[in-house]
Amino acid sequence: MLPPFLKNSYHRYKADTNRFTEWLIKTAISCGTNVEELSKPSSKKSGKVTKITLKGYAKLVDAIVKAQIKLPKGIKFVLERAIAIRKRFAVAFRMHSPDEVDAKADEGHLHFITVLESALERLSSSVGAAIDSPKKQVEREVPTGHQISGLMESLALDDDESGDEDGDSDSVPNVEDDKKLKDDKPKTVQSQSFEIEDEYGIEVPESFFIAFCLLNDLNTLRDFIKETWAEYKEGAIDVMTAAVTTNSAVILGKEIINDALSKIDRADFPDSTSISTTVYKLKCLLEDVTLNQLRDKRGEPFNLDTLEIADWTLSTTTILLESFIPVIQPNQASFYQKGHFGAVDTSKPYHQRSNKEKFSSDRETVFDILGEFVFLVRIKNILWLKDEITETMMNMMVIKKVTLHHAFCMQVFLDVGNTLGAKKEAPSNDLRMTSLRAKKNLTNLLGLIKRFPCQSWPKSMTRPVEDMLELTEMQLLKDVWIPLKQKSTPGFKHVEFHLFKESPILSGLTMYDLNLNLQDVGLLVVNTWKSVFPVLHLYNLLEHAPEVPTLDWKDLDVFLKFHDEKSIFIGGRPEGIEESFKRFLLFWGMPATMVSKIVNGTTKPENNSRLRQATGTPRAIAPTTVLATAFHVSMAEDRKAPFSLPIVEKVLEYLDSVPDSTSSGINAFHVLKRKWKSTKTLTPLQLLATLRRSLSAEEPRLLFNYIGLHERCLEFYEKARVQFHDKFVQYNGPNYQKGYETPYVVFYIMHTALMSFKAQRAMFPQGPTTSSSSGVGFGSVMLRKAGEQIVEYTSGKGGKGEIACKELRVFSKMYGKVSEGLESREKEQKDVYWTAIEDAVDPKALAMYQYGRLDARIR
Repeated sequence: MLPPFLKNSYHRYKADTNRFTEWLIKTAISCGTNVEELSKPSSKKSGKVTKITLKGYAKLVDAIVKAQIKLPKGIKFVLERAIAIRKRFAVAFRMHSPDEVDAKADEGHLHFITVLESALERLSSSVGAAIDSPKKQVEREVPTGHQISGLMESLALDDDESGDEDGDSDSVPNVEDDKKLKDDKPKTVQSQSFEIEDEYGIEVPESFFIAFCLLNDLNTLRDFIKETWAEYKEGAIDVMTAAVTTNSAVILGKEIINDALSKIDRADFPDSTSISTTVYKLKCLLEDVTLNQLRDKRGEPFNLDTLEIADWTLSTTTILLESFIPVIQPNQASFYQKGHFGAVDTSKPYHQRSNKEKFSSDRETVFDILGEFVFLVRIKNILWLKDEITETMMNMMVIKKVTLHHAFCMQVFLDVGNTLGAKKEAPSNDLRMTSLRAKKNLTNLLGLIKRFPCQSWPKSMTRPVEDMLELTEMQLLKDVWIPLKQKSTPGFKHVEFHLFKESPILSGLTMYDLNLNLQDVGLLVVNTWKSVFPVLHLYNLLEHAPEVPTLDWKDLDVFLKFHDEKSIFIGGRPEGIEESFKRFLLFWGMPATMVSKIVNGTTKPENNSRLRQATGTPRAIAPTTVLATAFHVSMAEDRKAPFSLPIVEKVLEYLDSVPDSTSSGINAFHVLKRKWKSTKTLTPLQLLATLRRSLSAEEPRLLFNYIGLHERCLEFYEKARVQFHDKFVQYNGPNYQKGYETPYVVFYIMHTALMSFKAQRAMFPQGPTTSSSSGVGFGSVMLRKAGEQIVEYTSGKGGKGEIACKELRVFSKMYGKVSEGLESREKEQKDVYWTAIEDAVDPKALAMYQYGRLDARIR
């Protein structure tokens, strides 16, 4: 079931009508109206229910209009929203335009709409001059920018909306001019809802409205998913963001289906697939379209003239999946031979194809991939991980029954492939490149473990690295299933990595998990060896040393940008050799008393020549990809990517991290942040849009190559140790290397520079005079040479100062993106679209200016 803070369109409708009715009753009571004769209390398990007759609505409105009570903005907004979805339902099942809604069609449904519209018109017009009405939501002649401003204003109006599916309200809307109503506001409202009693007996069954809301929500999710993959296709987001967002949307779709099934009368819809088939037949009848295929159209399981209706009701995939069930036989392969039903023309973009061409390509895609799911069930092999679609379709092969969730999953599978078109295999190519990168880094790491032994790195930690390398080679760089497939179907030509190539979502999720594992290993290495932190302290010291040439180690700059400087530098970046050395020792876990003795030179040489002798527990860094870390925990548990409650909590925490808007521009997530703080409710699309944005923001941090930076730091230390060996012996004795570990070279560099500085200060207590040859302050030859060493290592031909940055430019879609300008404005418009669509406007109306991509699904 949906989490209680997520509201689908039916939840929202119930909450809206409940909120309006509650306001109507309480306001009428405040005017002295006796409402007992207009309502009929009853009880249900969910709490108190009050039934209001249609005539009662009119009388309540009469009393309020007569008293000239002002209609609050929030109440007006939710009433308009309730009317809008009911009208969409009426239009969808009469195939008329909204302007043609009249008594000739579904009179019962129309009658209720008329009652609500009459209430809205009378309450608005009676005090219209006193209301600061929000801008009209849909005006074709208004520029896009103004429309978006209006949408965000409408969205912000709903900050005090009610909080649960039955319309429970913990507050009565604020009405500034109605103090009496404010005084009557209860402190706590028990679970109470209001239902409409149709005394005329002509209202359509509520189950049909619930079914419409369900299909409408699922198709809205489909539109969001298609837009997500269109962004990937254009290079605006990465495949991991697209895949994780889509997988989460599919999981939410399953929960929306289960929620609707718990409310639908099974007498109207016995099972989930009957929702699809019944609504499909009903719409065809209302359009006066024959359900039977024409005799001259052989091979079509239904009349393809109704393909648009079948697509919206998920009937196409339901029919295809049901036709596949008899094919599933014990101990038999079910691979599909392409072209079995004839040649398929895919040269044109999907939206430009005829209905017959669309159906032919969809049928071939469905039957082709279903064989892969049958094979996975047969061999009982565990993938690297399973996305929701793969898991669901494997379940269908076991139970041999089609549900609405099966149909929805397969339709999403088709939508993603059709959106990508010729680029459908691009995600599998991204996965392969990531796998090659992982193999290189893991192989290098195993070599480093042997070259630079570390006491803190036991042999038991090497085994997981070796296992990860082996799995990458066996499952991602080599198709181990090909021999098994060839054995089961001799003579059949199998395509390598067919499942990955046909399933962008599975490829993206696998790539996500692989990068998460690489980040885990990289951070473990950095924290265990402490390889990066010493050079960070040295790099910061050298940047402030006047005798050191200008340094530019870009990879270190990015590392500091991705992590907390205050933690690494113990409060902030230090300046000067004494303060830098203190912070370095404190970071290493050395007690403050010991730090003071070493810095002041009061310890004996043999006591400060080895850093480890006096250290405690060095500090460590944690991953800054908070959302990715939450997903990683879920993935590790069952090799799936569930949309768990901890993940939802991390997504909602992201809203709190969005800075307040300081400009006159629109900030969709600032508005969502206000909404979440006020109501603690979101729509599924608002949650998914926030997830997509936060995943995209984390992508460069997730792809940062910690293993590569670790390798280069060790290489730098080794070069510095060789160059400064004589100086280290001079200041620390010949045994300074006993038990030596490479990163400690920075300790000796900084310690030598500190002693040199103290010696100069002892010789010249007043500091250097202007008569000195250089005319500058004290300097350190050690620091100058260390700076030159960094310049030589990072710059020039073969320089290694920005390898990690170059990798990010190659592998990351978001690294280096322009944060301002036309691109960001267009992205903001998309954010507004998906965060406001369910709250503020009709999707059909808003689609008029949404980049020309999202056409209304019901005309």
